[in-house]
Amino acid sequence: MMKKPFLALSALVIAGAMTLPASMALAEFPEKPITMLIGFRPGGAVDTTGRLLAANLEKELGQPVIAVQKAGGGGKIMASTLINADPDGYTIGMGASAAYTLAPQLDPKISYRIDDFDHLATVTIPQDALVVRKDSPWNSLEDMVKDAKANGKTLSIASQVAVVNMLALAIEKKDGIKFKVVPVKGGARGIQQVLGGHVDLTWSGSGWHKQVAAGTMKPLVTISAKRMPGYPDLPTMLELGYGYTFVDTFMLSAPKGLPADVKAKLASAVKKALTPELSEQLLGKMKLATDYRNPEDTLKFLHAQYDLVTPMVADMKKMN
Repeated sequence: MMKKPFLALSALVIAGAMTLPASMALAEFPEKPITMLIGFRPGGAVDTTGRLLAANLEKELGQPVIAVQKAGGGGKIMASTLINADPDGYTIGMGASAAYTLAPQLDPKISYRIDDFDHLATVTIPQDALVVRKDSPWNSLEDMVKDAKANGKTLSIASQVAVVNMLALAIEKKDGIKFKVVPVKGGARGIQQVLGGHVDLTWSGSGWHKQVAAGTMKPLVTISAKRMPGYPDLPTMLELGYGYTFVDTFMLSAPKGLPADVKAKLASAVKKALTPELSEQLLGKMKLATDYRNPEDTLKFLHAQYDLVTPMVADMKKMN
């Protein structure tokens, strides 16, 4: 006897819910904490960028942004973890462009590609250099090459990423000298190897600045596309005729398939989070230059960088 009134009441409840404003009917993203996977070790340039950015994102999004380390393989571990997360906006990844543009070409075990993610923004770029000890007899890349040729030296270089291997190959091809590549875990370890006299030189994206300021190291050349603001006298490899440049931009990505409104909100929050104050912090702490790009421009850059390194990767494979 009570079925009809109950059914009528249920219908009214459902109809009422359907007429509620969208903001009341559905919870607005985000309604819980967001996890930020960081693809590099604590204290480095990517980690510092991610943690400072996370603090500002919390203010913009109104939820905690929790940093979780997923270091290894130049960002490959983080990307391989991120791709399997739910595409709901609650897991994002702070990494570097080489993990998407270079690593998949070098490592046949990597199955992911650039378009397998929703890339949210480019955040910062390092001011990099090939560096030696301050007491080195070389004051330029030309000095180094002349010494190696005159004395038949094989130079040792600490390498934490494939970018360094490609740098060494570019010099070998042009100048005919030889390098012994010494793998290390992290840029800080490469600097320690140079300072300890275990290797001749290394490439660094950030840690070298403090050493130069302290008077323990000096830069020879940069692989950036243009001269760096803080080092106007430091030449680029392009200028010197090596035909090699690689800017490993630091960026935020998410699993493929984010709802459009969630992607837009995250991208907008990143842009707002990159305040002038944060830019000053990044420049002061790690000599990192802010280089914001939206999702579309970030994706274009990644594909352009992929195409740029393809012939270099082919050369590396021939050498192996």
